[in-house]
Amino acid sequence: MIRRLTSRMNSLIRALAVAVLLATVSAVGAGAQNQVSDEIAARSVILSLFTISSMMEQQGAGLKGGGPVMTSFRAFLAPELIEAIASGEAGFRPLAGTREGSVDDYELRKAEKQSAGEIIFEAAVESQGKVRLISFSVVQSKGRPLITRIWGDGWSFGRVGADAAQAAPGGTMQAGLKQPPDKEQQQALAAADEGATAASASLAGAAGLSLPFQDAFDGTALGPQWTVVGEAPDKFVVEGGVIYTIATGGDDSFRKEGSENIFRLGAAPEGDFDMTLTGRLEAKTGREGVWVGLYEDATSFVAGTLHVYTSGCGPYLSLRIVNRQPVTNAEKSLTSEFDDNLFDKGPILSDYCSGGNRKIGDTILSGINQRGFSVTLSRRGFRYFATAELDLPEFGDYPGGKFTATTRNVARTTAAGAPAFMLGQLQKAGEGESVAQFDGFSISAPPR
Repeated sequence: MIRRLTSRMNSLIRALAVAVLLATVSAVGAGAQNQVSDEIAARSVILSLFTISSMMEQQGAGLKGGGPVMTSFRAFLAPELIEAIASGEAGFRPLAGTREGSVDDYELRKAEKQSAGEIIFEAAVESQGKVRLISFSVVQSKGRPLITRIWGDGWSFGRVGADAAQAAPGGTMQAGLKQPPDKEQQQALAAADEGATAASASLAGAAGLSLPFQDAFDGTALGPQWTVVGEAPDKFVVEGGVIYTIATGGDDSFRKEGSENIFRLGAAPEGDFDMTLTGRLEAKTGREGVWVGLYEDATSFVAGTLHVYTSGCGPYLSLRIVNRQPVTNAEKSLTSEFDDNLFDKGPILSDYCSGGNRKIGDTILSGINQRGFSVTLSRRGFRYFATAELDLPEFGDYPGGKFTATTRNVARTTAAGAPAFMLGQLQKAGEGESVAQFDGFSISAPPR
């Protein structure tokens, strides 16, 4: 039967699993396999800590001083730091740098000045309209990265050098703990405090695309603002307000270098936006996916994707947000993503095999070709999320009509490329043919 709301606890458990896996992969890469640099491992641990804290805040249980540190956070913190937080000022939130308020947004960067034996990162953290600079020290401990210190302006938790030190919030700043922000950083933080959008705008990179932008694909060819990456002209045609496109051969996606027919604009929007692709998808192979997002190449993009995937007793529908970005001194880009199965313990079906649910699932999938879909990538500051909207048929106790699903957030502080979309296939599609009709693409500023 339908589930109108996904369980908050299930979302929390999935986020915990993803974050712990991210930290584990980072540790293995940095320590045992030497495939990923210590810098990537350190960044991953801090991002995981922010992810866990964000989900726990929704349960009223974020990382706070003055009490036991929950097990969820212990995989990322050194024992000395856990002890320091537990004995610190009650209610102080080290990830926000304040006693009141949670993290609304943040930008993570490696500190310019480093100390021997540790990697220092800085986060510009926004909380309740204020931006504070918070620093993190990460060291390798028994083959895995751990955060040993968290500090800000006038407060510190954790170990300083060889000493076990902890200055309570509001106490004296330890000398040498944190380099003060330079003039450029101070200006950026001041602008953020005043509600300026310069930080978000800087992510776009090149000259911005004027909003709102809309293309209904009228005529018999794409407009001059479009280019086609990996153009295969025998696999798409523009006609009557629709781009008819097919995918064959499997393994075509934003992830794969050499993928065919990625439709990309020449300029990216500045600031926050909602980027929406509408159309119809014929799920003929059970291995197709629609991608929409910001795309530079297979090593750098952030995108939402609505996928049909076959496993177990048949095909199911999933919504995913994927963030892939190059990292300094690393051979491979770092990929972070969240995947929500809409049919298995998801917001549409509790499962897609038992009872009449298999038939319901097949009806929904065929309806995507008849009733259509939309997939939206949204940017809010440094955070991105994807939304899918479907027109569902009536079944069980569900009256039918508009259905919306939204992913969790991924964070990105660098430019990701230009607006783009495509029809893709997964590897096991084999020689099968997938078909999509795209009838609209738009980008608009979010409502205020």
